[in-house]
Amino acid sequence: MYKDDEEQRRVWQLLESVAVTNFSDSWFERAVGLAKGIKHLDLLASLAARHKMMPALARFYRSARLASDLPAGMRDTLAASLARNQYEVGKLRDESIDIAGRFAELGISVAFNKGVVLQYNLYDGCGIRSFNDIDIMVHPDGASAARKALQSLGYVPEQQYDPDLGQLVQLPRRTALMYRLYPDHLPHFHRIDPESGIPVFIVDVALSLTWHGSAWQFPMDEVMGSAREARVGPQDRHVLPTLGDGYAFLFVMLHLFRNCWFERAIAEGELRLSQFADVWRYWQRWGRKHAEQVRTLVGENGLEPAVAWVAYYVDALYGSTMTADLGLRSFCAPEWLRSVAGTDGGYRSWDGDMHGRLFGRASVALKPAGEPPYGALARGRFS
Repeated sequence: MYKDDEEQRRVWQLLESVAVTNFSDSWFERAVGLAKGIKHLDLLASLAARHKMMPALARFYRSARLASDLPAGMRDTLAASLARNQYEVGKLRDESIDIAGRFAELGISVAFNKGVVLQYNLYDGCGIRSFNDIDIMVHPDGASAARKALQSLGYVPEQQYDPDLGQLVQLPRRTALMYRLYPDHLPHFHRIDPESGIPVFIVDVALSLTWHGSAWQFPMDEVMGSAREARVGPQDRHVLPTLGDGYAFLFVMLHLFRNCWFERAIAEGELRLSQFADVWRYWQRWGRKHAEQVRTLVGENGLEPAVAWVAYYVDALYGSTMTADLGLRSFCAPEWLRSVAGTDGGYRSWDGDMHGRLFGRASVALKPAGEPPYGALARGRFS
C-alpha cells in the first residue's frame, strides 16, 4: 500500500520529531512542516500506536493547531488517547506514592525509575509519555522485604495478567525459571483494583542496573546511596525517591541496550522510538552538562561498549554528538554495532539502520555471526 518511500520517510521523520520536541522548539517547527504534507494518516496512526506515541501525537496536533485538519475519527481517537494517558499517569503516580510510603514505613530503601519519574523530569508532566508499570529498584539484600511490602499492599507475586480473561493467572513455569536463573529482577507484582479505572497495576522490581552474569556490574550500595527526591507533581506530597542522575541516565541507556541486543528481548517486540527519545532528552537536559561525570561512571564500571552502542544509534537518529562527547568512538566497530546475542548461546548480526528496525513492518532479520568484540563481556549468562 505504501509504495511512496518519500512519504514513508516523512511519516517517520514526523514521529521522530514529535518524540523529542517540547512543543516550542526547532523540532516542533520541523514537525509542523512535515505534518502539513502527510497523506497517509493511517500509516502515521498505526506507527504511533505501535510506538505508544498516540498521546504525544495528540499533544502535537493540538499545540500546532492542526487537529481540525484531521479526519474526525482520527482527531477524536488522538484526543481520547491523550486524556486516557493523562488519567493513567495520575493514577500510577498516586500508586507510586503509596508504595513509597509503605516502603518508608518499613525502612526499606527504594528508588523509582523510568516512566513515573521521566514523565516529569523529561516530559514536563504533560502526560504524553506512555508507560504501563511502576519501575522500582531495591538493593538485592532488600528483595525479600520488598516482596513482603508489596504483598501487604495487595500485590500478588508469581502471576501475570491475562487481558483476555481480565484476571491474573499463574506465571508460566518457563518464565518463573528464567527469573530464578537470572535474578536481576523479581517477577512482576500485580494488583487488580476494579474501581481504579486501570486494568491492572504492575510493579517491576529491579535489583541491578544491568543483568545477571554480565561483566558490567555496579556496586549496589553506591547506586542506592545516590538516591534523591524527585518532584512528580504540583503538590508537596508528589515526591518520590529516585536514583541520582548519573545512575538513572545509565539505567535508561542500559535498559535500551538490553532491548536492542538480546535476541530474546528483540523477539518480545518491546523496542520503541520513545526509548531512544528518553536517552536523547536525558542527554540534552542533564547529560551534556555533566559529560565528565558520565564518562567517569562509564569508565569506572567498564561500560564503554554498551553505552557506545546506544549513543551511536541515538546520534544516528537525532544528529547528536553523544558518542564523541563521551569519548566512545573507538568502541563503535561495525561488528559490535551490528551484533545480537542469540538465544542459543551464539551470536547474530543484522543489516540496515535503526530507522529500519524501528519502523519496518517486518521483524529485523538476524543471521548467524561470530563472536563480536565485547560480546562475552555483555552476554554473561543472559541469552
